Amino acid sequence: MQRTTVFTFKIKTTFDEWLTYFDSEDSYRRLSELNINPLYRGRSSTDPQKVIVIHQYPEGNMEKFFEKHGSWMATQGIEISSIEMSDWL
Repeated sequence: MQRTTVFTFKIKTTFDEWLTYFDSEDSYRRLSELNINPLYRGRSSTDPQKVIVIHQYPEGNMEKFFEKHGSWMATQGIEISSIEMSDWL
């Protein structure tokens, strides 16, 4: 079953700087390993440090991604403790 997850979180950089991480070949390679498809990314109109990302993926693959690449994510300008997520079917 496909899941769609909405993530919101704070970033430690500007949105444009964070996009260089998110839109990099390395990032897309890591996501594609687990069939995770980014559908949307944007920033809050009132808080430039707050980001939203929507991904779609086979059930269980996001957990695998966090296990495998969690420490790498922390180097990409994301405030890990600020991540909030909701799942949609």
